[in-house]
Amino acid sequence: MQRTLGIFTGAAMAAALLAGCGKATPITSATPTPAPTLQPKVSSEYPIPTANAQPEGISRGADGSLWFVETNTNKLAKLDKTATITEFPMPSANAGPVSITTGPDQQLWMTEPGAGKVARFSLSTFTFTEVTLPNAAAKPTGIATGLDGNLWVTDPGANGIWKIAPSSTPPYATTFYPLTTPNAQPGAIVYGPDSNLWFVETAVSRIGKLNISGCSGGACSVSETQVGAGAGLSSIANGSDGALWFTETAADKIGRVTTNGVLTGEYPLAPLKAPVELVLGEDNNFYIADQTGNQIGQFVPGTQAVKAYPVPTAAAAPYGITLGPDGEVYFTEQAGNKIGQFLYF
Repeated sequence: MQRTLGIFTGAAMAAALLAGCGKATPITSATPTPAPTLQPKVSSEYPIPTANAQPEGISRGADGSLWFVETNTNKLAKLDKTATITEFPMPSANAGPVSITTGPDQQLWMTEPGAGKVARFSLSTFTFTEVTLPNAAAKPTGIATGLDGNLWVTDPGANGIWKIAPSSTPPYATTFYPLTTPNAQPGAIVYGPDSNLWFVETAVSRIGKLNISGCSGGACSVSETQVGAGAGLSSIANGSDGALWFTETAADKIGRVTTNGVLTGEYPLAPLKAPVELVLGEDNNFYIADQTGNQIGQFVPGTQAVKAYPVPTAAAAPYGITLGPDGEVYFTEQAGNKIGQFLYF
Protein backbone atom coordinates (compact mmCIF):
# COMPACT_ATOMS: atom_id res chain seq x y z
CA MET A 1 0.00 0.00 0.00
CA GLN A 2 1.47 3.30 -1.09
CA ARG A 3 1.48 5.88 1.71
CA THR A 4 1.08 9.56 0.88
CA LEU A 5 1.55 12.56 3.15
CA GLY A 6 -1.39 13.89 5.14
CA ILE A 7 -3.20 16.79 3.49
CA PHE A 8 -2.66 19.16 6.42
CA THR A 9 1.09 18.73 6.75
CA GLY A 10 3.57 21.48 6.17
CA ALA A 11 7.26 20.67 6.60
CA ALA A 12 7.25 20.93 10.40
CA MET A 13 3.88 19.23 10.82
CA ALA A 14 4.91 16.44 8.47
CA ALA A 15 8.00 15.74 10.57
CA ALA A 16 5.93 15.65 13.75
CA LEU A 17 3.31 13.42 12.14
CA LEU A 18 5.88 10.99 10.83
CA ALA A 19 7.77 10.84 14.11
CA GLY A 20 4.65 10.54 16.24
CA CYS A 21 2.82 7.94 14.17
CA GLY A 22 5.65 5.59 13.32
CA LYS A 23 5.69 6.25 9.60
CA ALA A 24 9.42 6.97 9.69
CA THR A 25 12.29 6.83 12.17
CA PRO A 26 15.53 8.81 12.14
CA ILE A 27 18.79 6.98 11.47
CA THR A 28 20.73 7.10 14.74
CA SER A 29 23.22 4.30 14.15
CA ALA A 30 24.45 1.91 11.51
CA THR A 31 21.72 -0.50 12.55
CA PRO A 32 18.28 0.36 11.09
CA THR A 33 15.58 0.81 13.72
CA PRO A 34 12.17 -0.51 12.72
CA ALA A 35 9.32 1.97 13.00
CA PRO A 36 6.87 1.33 15.83
CA THR A 37 3.49 -0.09 14.91
CA LEU A 38 0.89 2.58 14.22
CA GLN A 39 -1.98 2.65 16.70
CA PRO A 40 -5.13 3.73 14.82
CA LYS A 41 -6.76 6.75 16.43
CA VAL A 42 -8.61 10.02 15.90
CA SER A 43 -5.52 12.16 15.52
CA SER A 44 -6.92 15.65 14.84
CA GLU A 45 -10.14 17.63 14.99
CA TYR A 46 -10.69 20.87 13.07
CA PRO A 47 -13.28 23.32 14.50
CA ILE A 48 -15.84 24.79 12.10
CA PRO A 49 -15.94 28.62 12.26
CA THR A 50 -19.74 28.87 12.36
CA ALA A 51 -21.35 27.64 15.58
CA ASN A 52 -23.92 24.84 15.46
CA ALA A 53 -23.26 24.17 11.78
CA GLN A 54 -24.37 20.50 11.98
CA PRO A 55 -22.03 19.18 9.28
CA GLU A 56 -23.30 16.07 7.52
CA GLY A 57 -22.08 14.87 4.10
CA ILE A 58 -18.36 15.10 3.30
CA SER A 59 -16.43 14.28 0.13
CA ARG A 60 -13.05 14.78 -1.51
CA GLY A 61 -13.12 17.40 -4.25
CA ALA A 62 -11.26 17.30 -7.56
CA ASP A 63 -9.10 20.16 -6.20
CA GLY A 64 -7.64 17.90 -3.48
CA SER A 65 -9.55 19.58 -0.65
CA LEU A 66 -12.25 18.10 1.56
CA TRP A 67 -15.71 19.58 1.08
CA PHE A 68 -18.67 19.23 3.42
CA VAL A 69 -22.15 20.64 3.89
CA GLU A 70 -23.46 22.45 6.95
CA THR A 71 -27.09 21.41 7.22
CA ASN A 72 -28.19 23.71 10.02
CA THR A 73 -26.38 26.87 8.90
CA ASN A 74 -27.08 26.30 5.20
CA LYS A 75 -23.50 26.40 3.90
CA LEU A 76 -20.96 24.53 1.82
CA ALA A 77 -17.46 24.45 3.33
CA LYS A 78 -13.93 23.54 2.31
CA LEU A 79 -11.16 22.11 4.49
CA ASP A 80 -7.93 22.66 2.56
CA LYS A 81 -4.36 21.37 2.84
CA THR A 82 -3.42 24.12 5.31
CA ALA A 83 -6.23 23.00 7.67
CA THR A 84 -8.18 26.19 6.86
CA ILE A 85 -11.96 26.01 6.65
CA THR A 86 -13.70 28.36 4.18
CA GLU A 87 -17.49 28.61 4.05
CA PHE A 88 -19.86 29.48 1.19
CA PRO A 89 -23.55 30.30 1.91
CA MET A 90 -26.06 28.31 -0.12
CA PRO A 91 -28.08 30.45 -2.56
CA SER A 92 -31.50 29.18 -1.39
CA ALA A 93 -32.71 29.94 2.12
CA ASN A 94 -33.32 26.93 4.37
CA ALA A 95 -31.96 24.54 1.73
CA GLY A 96 -30.55 22.25 4.44
CA PRO A 97 -27.90 20.49 2.31
CA VAL A 98 -27.22 16.90 3.40
CA SER A 99 -25.19 14.98 0.78
CA ILE A 100 -22.30 15.94 -1.52
CA THR A 101 -20.30 14.31 -4.30
CA THR A 102 -17.97 15.14 -7.17
CA GLY A 103 -19.90 15.01 -10.43
CA PRO A 104 -18.86 13.69 -13.85
CA ASP A 105 -17.91 17.28 -14.68
CA GLN A 106 -15.44 17.29 -11.71
CA GLN A 107 -17.50 19.93 -9.93
CA LEU A 108 -19.31 19.58 -6.60
CA TRP A 109 -22.97 18.59 -6.45
CA MET A 110 -25.12 18.55 -3.33
CA THR A 111 -28.72 17.83 -2.37
CA GLU A 112 -31.00 20.48 -0.83
CA PRO A 113 -34.07 18.72 0.62
CA GLY A 114 -35.31 21.90 2.27
CA ALA A 115 -35.53 23.68 -1.08
CA GLY A 116 -36.40 20.73 -3.34
CA LYS A 117 -33.24 21.40 -5.35
CA VAL A 118 -29.84 20.01 -6.28
CA ALA A 119 -26.95 22.50 -6.37
CA ARG A 120 -23.77 22.53 -8.46
CA PHE A 121 -20.71 24.41 -7.18
CA SER A 122 -17.95 25.47 -9.56
CA LEU A 123 -14.44 24.98 -8.20
CA SER A 124 -13.09 27.60 -10.58
CA THR A 125 -15.57 30.43 -10.05
CA PHE A 126 -16.87 29.50 -6.55
CA THR A 127 -20.45 30.01 -7.74
CA PHE A 128 -23.60 27.90 -7.42
CA THR A 129 -26.07 26.76 -10.04
CA GLU A 130 -29.28 25.20 -8.74
CA VAL A 131 -31.56 22.62 -10.33
CA THR A 132 -35.16 22.91 -9.17
CA LEU A 133 -36.74 19.46 -9.27
CA PRO A 134 -40.15 19.67 -10.97
CA ASN A 135 -42.15 18.04 -8.19
CA ALA A 136 -43.61 19.97 -5.26
CA ALA A 137 -43.01 16.99 -2.95
CA ALA A 138 -39.31 16.69 -3.84
CA LYS A 139 -36.83 16.27 -0.97
CA PRO A 140 -33.60 15.15 -2.64
CA THR A 141 -31.34 13.32 -0.21
CA GLY A 142 -28.69 10.91 -1.49
CA ILE A 143 -26.54 11.63 -4.54
CA ALA A 144 -24.11 9.55 -6.61
CA THR A 145 -22.13 9.94 -9.82
CA GLY A 146 -22.70 7.30 -12.46
CA LEU A 147 -20.24 6.07 -15.05
CA ASP A 148 -22.98 6.88 -17.57
CA GLY A 149 -22.10 10.56 -17.15
CA ASN A 150 -25.14 11.47 -15.08
CA LEU A 151 -25.94 12.24 -11.46
CA TRP A 152 -28.47 10.09 -9.65
CA VAL A 153 -30.44 11.46 -6.70
CA THR A 154 -32.77 9.70 -4.27
CA ASP A 155 -35.95 11.49 -3.28
CA PRO A 156 -37.93 10.17 -0.28
CA GLY A 157 -40.44 13.00 -0.65
CA ALA A 158 -41.49 12.03 -4.18
CA ASN A 159 -40.60 8.34 -3.58
CA GLY A 160 -38.29 7.93 -6.54
CA ILE A 161 -34.94 8.63 -8.13
CA TRP A 162 -33.90 11.56 -10.31
CA LYS A 163 -31.37 11.54 -13.11
CA ILE A 164 -29.61 14.84 -13.76
CA ALA A 165 -27.58 15.36 -16.93
CA PRO A 166 -24.64 17.71 -16.20
CA SER A 167 -23.72 17.70 -19.89
CA SER A 168 -26.98 19.48 -20.74
CA THR A 169 -27.52 23.25 -20.69
CA PRO A 170 -28.09 24.77 -17.21
CA PRO A 171 -30.34 24.46 -15.28
CA TYR A 172 -29.76 20.87 -16.54
CA ALA A 173 -32.20 18.24 -17.76
CA THR A 174 -33.89 15.98 -15.19
CA THR A 175 -35.76 12.68 -15.48
CA PHE A 176 -37.77 11.14 -12.64
CA TYR A 177 -38.13 7.42 -12.04
CA PRO A 178 -40.81 6.57 -9.44
CA LEU A 179 -40.48 3.54 -7.18
CA THR A 180 -43.32 1.03 -7.19
CA THR A 181 -43.00 0.25 -3.46
CA PRO A 182 -45.09 2.88 -1.62
CA ASN A 183 -43.29 5.15 0.85
CA ALA A 184 -39.97 3.36 0.42
CA GLN A 185 -38.01 6.45 1.56
CA PRO A 186 -34.91 5.95 -0.61
CA GLY A 187 -31.79 7.40 0.99
CA ALA A 188 -28.09 6.77 0.42
CA ILE A 189 -27.15 5.69 -3.11
CA VAL A 190 -24.00 4.37 -4.80
CA TYR A 191 -22.92 3.35 -8.29
CA GLY A 192 -22.28 -0.38 -8.00
CA PRO A 193 -19.61 -2.66 -9.50
CA ASP A 194 -22.24 -4.00 -11.93
CA SER A 195 -22.81 -0.47 -13.36
CA ASN A 196 -26.23 -0.22 -11.71
CA LEU A 197 -27.46 2.11 -8.95
CA TRP A 198 -27.83 0.64 -5.47
CA PHE A 199 -29.68 2.43 -2.69
CA VAL A 200 -31.27 1.93 0.71
CA GLU A 201 -35.02 2.07 1.28
CA THR A 202 -35.20 3.08 4.91
CA ALA A 203 -38.94 2.79 5.59
CA VAL A 204 -39.29 -0.77 4.22
CA SER A 205 -35.85 -2.19 5.18
CA ARG A 206 -34.88 -3.06 1.62
CA ILE A 207 -31.88 -2.60 -0.64
CA GLY A 208 -32.93 -1.37 -4.07
CA LYS A 209 -31.18 -1.85 -7.40
CA LEU A 210 -31.99 0.39 -10.35
CA ASN A 211 -30.94 -1.22 -13.63
CA ILE A 212 -29.71 1.69 -15.75
CA SER A 213 -29.89 -0.31 -18.98
CA GLY A 214 -33.53 -1.03 -18.17
CA CYS A 215 -34.54 2.64 -18.14
CA SER A 216 -36.88 3.81 -20.88
CA GLY A 217 -38.77 7.08 -20.89
CA GLY A 218 -39.85 7.72 -17.31
CA ALA A 219 -39.53 4.16 -16.04
CA CYS A 220 -36.63 1.99 -14.85
CA SER A 221 -36.32 -1.64 -13.88
CA VAL A 222 -35.98 -1.77 -10.08
CA SER A 223 -35.46 -4.88 -7.94
CA GLU A 224 -35.37 -5.08 -4.14
CA THR A 225 -33.70 -7.23 -1.49
CA GLN A 226 -35.38 -7.55 1.88
CA VAL A 227 -33.29 -6.91 4.99
CA GLY A 228 -34.21 -7.63 8.61
CA ALA A 229 -37.26 -5.68 9.77
CA GLY A 230 -36.56 -2.39 11.54
CA ALA A 231 -32.94 -2.30 10.35
CA GLY A 232 -32.85 1.48 10.01
CA LEU A 233 -30.79 1.38 6.81
CA SER A 234 -28.46 4.35 6.58
CA SER A 235 -25.50 4.06 4.19
CA ILE A 236 -24.30 1.83 1.35
CA ALA A 237 -20.87 1.36 -0.23
CA ASN A 238 -18.92 -0.88 -2.58
CA GLY A 239 -16.72 -3.51 -0.99
CA SER A 240 -13.44 -4.83 -2.32
CA ASP A 241 -15.15 -8.18 -2.91
CA GLY A 242 -17.49 -6.95 -5.66
CA ALA A 243 -20.51 -6.84 -3.32
CA LEU A 244 -22.47 -3.99 -1.70
CA TRP A 245 -22.24 -3.37 2.04
CA PHE A 246 -24.67 -1.29 4.11
CA THR A 247 -25.21 -0.09 7.67
CA GLU A 248 -28.24 -0.86 9.82
CA THR A 249 -28.35 2.00 12.31
CA ALA A 250 -31.29 0.71 14.36
CA ALA A 251 -30.09 -2.91 14.43
CA ASP A 252 -26.40 -2.03 14.98
CA LYS A 253 -25.28 -4.25 12.11
CA ILE A 254 -23.51 -4.20 8.76
CA GLY A 255 -25.00 -6.18 5.88
CA ARG A 256 -23.77 -7.60 2.58
CA VAL A 257 -25.70 -8.10 -0.65
CA THR A 258 -24.35 -9.49 -3.92
CA THR A 259 -24.94 -7.85 -7.30
CA ASN A 260 -27.47 -10.64 -7.93
CA GLY A 261 -29.53 -9.23 -5.07
CA VAL A 262 -28.74 -12.05 -2.61
CA LEU A 263 -28.43 -11.07 1.05
CA THR A 264 -25.47 -13.09 2.33
CA GLY A 265 -25.17 -11.79 5.87
CA GLU A 266 -25.97 -9.22 8.54
CA TYR A 267 -23.16 -8.91 11.08
CA PRO A 268 -23.33 -7.35 14.57
CA LEU A 269 -21.18 -4.25 15.06
CA ALA A 270 -20.94 -4.21 18.87
CA PRO A 271 -19.49 -2.21 20.57
CA LEU A 272 -20.79 0.33 18.04
CA LYS A 273 -24.17 1.73 19.04
CA ALA A 274 -25.54 3.61 16.02
CA PRO A 275 -23.52 2.97 12.83
CA VAL A 276 -24.40 5.55 10.22
CA GLU A 277 -22.11 6.19 7.25
CA LEU A 278 -19.31 3.88 6.15
CA VAL A 279 -16.33 4.08 3.79
CA LEU A 280 -13.95 1.46 2.40
CA GLY A 281 -10.37 2.12 3.48
CA GLU A 282 -7.27 1.51 1.41
CA ASP A 283 -6.67 -1.55 3.59
CA ASN A 284 -10.00 -3.02 2.30
CA ASN A 285 -11.62 -2.69 5.72
CA PHE A 286 -14.66 -0.56 6.41
CA TYR A 287 -14.58 2.49 8.65
CA ILE A 288 -17.86 3.49 10.21
CA ALA A 289 -19.14 6.61 11.97
CA ASP A 290 -20.88 5.62 15.22
CA GLN A 291 -23.16 8.51 16.05
CA THR A 292 -24.41 7.45 19.47
CA GLY A 293 -21.28 5.67 20.67
CA ASN A 294 -19.12 8.62 19.62
CA GLN A 295 -16.61 6.31 17.96
CA ILE A 296 -15.05 5.42 14.64
CA GLY A 297 -15.46 1.72 14.04
CA GLN A 298 -13.37 -0.64 11.95
CA PHE A 299 -14.99 -3.72 10.39
CA VAL A 300 -12.84 -6.43 8.80
CA PRO A 301 -14.97 -8.19 6.16
CA GLY A 302 -12.89 -11.38 6.10
CA THR A 303 -13.21 -12.11 9.82
CA GLN A 304 -16.15 -9.85 10.79
CA ALA A 305 -13.93 -8.43 13.55
CA VAL A 306 -14.98 -5.05 14.95
CA LYS A 307 -12.84 -2.48 16.72
CA ALA A 308 -13.91 0.91 18.06
CA TYR A 309 -11.86 4.06 18.53
CA PRO A 310 -13.20 6.98 20.62
CA VAL A 311 -13.62 10.51 19.34
CA PRO A 312 -11.91 12.94 21.77
CA THR A 313 -14.73 15.50 21.76
CA ALA A 314 -17.54 14.27 24.01
CA ALA A 315 -20.92 13.63 22.35
CA ALA A 316 -19.51 14.75 18.97
CA ALA A 317 -21.97 12.56 17.03
CA PRO A 318 -19.79 11.54 14.05
CA TYR A 319 -21.86 11.22 10.90
CA GLY A 320 -20.48 11.67 7.35
CA ILE A 321 -17.26 9.84 6.48
CA THR A 322 -14.87 9.73 3.52
CA LEU A 323 -11.26 9.16 2.47
CA GLY A 324 -9.04 12.20 2.10
CA PRO A 325 -6.34 12.80 -0.54
CA ASP A 326 -3.88 11.12 1.85
CA GLY A 327 -6.00 7.95 2.02
CA GLU A 328 -6.84 8.56 5.68
CA VAL A 329 -10.38 8.73 7.05
CA TYR A 330 -12.13 12.07 7.67
CA PHE A 331 -15.54 12.53 9.26
CA THR A 332 -18.03 15.19 10.25
CA GLU A 333 -19.07 15.77 13.86
CA GLN A 334 -22.71 16.83 13.84
CA ALA A 335 -22.79 17.91 17.48
CA GLY A 336 -19.08 18.51 17.99
CA ASN A 337 -19.05 21.08 15.15
CA LYS A 338 -15.72 19.78 13.86
CA ILE A 339 -14.11 17.72 11.13
CA GLY A 340 -12.16 14.77 12.50
CA GLN A 341 -9.18 12.91 11.08
CA PHE A 342 -8.71 9.20 11.77
CA LEU A 343 -5.31 7.65 11.04
CA TYR A 344 -5.41 3.92 10.39
CA PHE A 345 -2.22 3.13 8.47
